[in-house]
Amino acid sequence: MATTLPVEVIAHVMRFLSVGDRKASALVNRQWYEASLDPALQTNTVFHLLTPFTSGSTVQSFGLRKSPNLVLNDMDGSSKSNEVVKKACQHLGQHLQSLSLKGSDITEGTFMVIVPHCYNLIRLDLSLCNSLFLSGNLLRKANDLQAAEKALVNVRELNLGSLRHLSDCVFNRLVTVMPNVEKLSLSGCTISYEFDPYVKGSETRESASVLTFVNIKAFLKQQGKKLTSLILSKTGLPGSSLRELAAVPGIAIRELNIAGNRDLNDDDILALVKKQTGLTSLDVAMCGELTSQTVLHIETHVPQMQYLNFSKCRRMREVAASKLYTLPGLQDISFAECPQVSSKALIAGFCSKPMPHLSSICLAHCTLVRDEFVEALGKAVPHLQELDLTSCLAITDRSVHAIAASFPELKRQSVAWCKNVTDYGILGLEKPSEEVGARRLCELNGGRFSRNFGTIGFFSPPSAAEMTVCKITEEEAIALLAQRDAGLPTGLQRLARLRVLDLSTCQQLSDLGITCAIRFRELVCLRLNMCTGVTDQSLVAIATNVPSLEELSISQCYQVTDEGVTTVVKRLQRLTFLDISCNDKLTNRTLASISQHCLCLQKLDVSLCSQMSHDALDKLQYHLPHLVSLQSRLVL
Repeated sequence: MATTLPVEVIAHVMRFLSVGDRKASALVNRQWYEASLDPALQTNTVFHLLTPFTSGSTVQSFGLRKSPNLVLNDMDGSSKSNEVVKKACQHLGQHLQSLSLKGSDITEGTFMVIVPHCYNLIRLDLSLCNSLFLSGNLLRKANDLQAAEKALVNVRELNLGSLRHLSDCVFNRLVTVMPNVEKLSLSGCTISYEFDPYVKGSETRESASVLTFVNIKAFLKQQGKKLTSLILSKTGLPGSSLRELAAVPGIAIRELNIAGNRDLNDDDILALVKKQTGLTSLDVAMCGELTSQTVLHIETHVPQMQYLNFSKCRRMREVAASKLYTLPGLQDISFAECPQVSSKALIAGFCSKPMPHLSSICLAHCTLVRDEFVEALGKAVPHLQELDLTSCLAITDRSVHAIAASFPELKRQSVAWCKNVTDYGILGLEKPSEEVGARRLCELNGGRFSRNFGTIGFFSPPSAAEMTVCKITEEEAIALLAQRDAGLPTGLQRLARLRVLDLSTCQQLSDLGITCAIRFRELVCLRLNMCTGVTDQSLVAIATNVPSLEELSISQCYQVTDEGVTTVVKRLQRLTFLDISCNDKLTNRTLASISQHCLCLQKLDVSLCSQMSHDALDKLQYHLPHLVSLQSRLVL
């Protein structure tokens, strides 16, 4: 039937598939491949071209896809890279809406060759392109300025982050040729708060050497009505600059990111929210001087807030979380590394009134979070899609049970470093007492229970040695633990939409729990770092039960061997990221299997794998030329 369906029907079916499934289905036959080229399927597709390893013919074939998003990686300034870039923009240029040159060693000449072909661009990323701005002559020529003005007039989002050599002159030329910019990022740029140090007393002259806050203010006065999003994170600007920014006449920012500017205080935020009453997104992560008063100011003046990030604002106290119910439109909130935020305050903030739009909560490293909060959250916000409880050390199996039972739409879940999470939690079972566990093991063996049963009566769950003494098979032990009634899934298996799962450092997990609970058709990322109970048996089960997996981390899983990893890489053909670092039992056989089967692999970490050699790594890189990142620290 696959060969008789019309291309249009196949393309329509592919619209309902995930990206990974769509890639796999395109390999069925020529007809399915042609269906995958439908422009309607390319809207969210991004091409990453590694310019040193891409041929011109390959780039030409990409023109058929009409993809609107292109990322050019590892441009090294060589003639080959420049040629690939030129051809890529010639064949894809008219369809491109998003172009990223992030971190590329691109020259002004190459940039001006690219620009005329990209006349439909909406998003342009020039972050970390320091060589492009080094001379300060970008767009200085009148011809270049005119060509760029024609091509880039539709750009709405401009990223100039982490540029060491960005000056007022170059910045003004760029925003002149892109008059419709709505989202601007200057994250990580060095911005001089004082006037031009080379022309004392000047408030109007552009600096040819540095980027000044005075110049940015002048741009905001001109562009204020159009600009809706501004990122000034890690720029080192003082709090007074935020007050000046908020007071710029005509400006109406909806999204503001000022993370990492440590001098900001509560009064600065008050001045901001009083002036910018249309704010819907505010990121003040790592602003250590902010307290709970900031949250109260936000609740008073901008109750329509949708996104808030208070990560690493360590002075936030209980009151910061207890009043969140006054923000009914809140969608995404982060209190990561706010150690004074308690479960009681979180219950008051999230569970007092309905919050129908809330979809993501991050409470990583909030050590006062308890099971009671997770259980209450499950009743109040059942539509949650992301929940991060990393390093919430008091979390136990009760929370995992509540998550599995209450959040059917959950897509991202992390309980990493929650060391009290056990097999019983992820299986959805109550942990039996020692006497009950001993009785049930003996009954399985057809024997009689005795109170002198010994150590094998501790069923938490049985080790291999305990199962041998009791003379029961592993399948019987799994059946005893899982207890599936009428075939209904239990434990984490209820989260059918889960895409990302992090169980790192949950050291009480074993093969029994992993084998029985980790069964997800749509899971793309699984992290089991430092789960020391994981063996090859778990890897075989993962390879069988998680067919869509693209990222797997099993660092410091000391019992894993070549056989287990080989099974994984043979069956999971979609793997793009694999972390097997710090596993001394892995040898060059693992590298040989990876080079043979992992044709989609982009990132690999084999650091501290003492049984591997540099020669084997060289062979791996030869067979996998598209490997973007290979971490091999201390491999002898």
